[in-house]
Amino acid sequence: MLRNMFRWGRAKGVTQCSCDPEWQGLYTKIDGERRLALPRDEMATIVGYLDLTAHCARCDAEYPKPWGLASQ
Repeated sequence: MLRNMFRWGRAKGVTQCSCDPEWQGLYTKIDGERRLALPRDEMATIVGYLDLTAHCARCDAEYPKPWGLASQ
């Protein structure tokens, strides 16, 4: 799990959201269930530990900026 933390900040290709306006809603999948994700100023620690990715809820593009899980 710790090795995933060191992947933060590695360069990836920028994903383009095809929605208008962009990134209207974000989600991630944990144990096969969709969970609400929210943009943040810095990446949430649990996101790095679990190696999660956030996606646009409409076009399914991968979100390239920092994000975190929304509280339930």
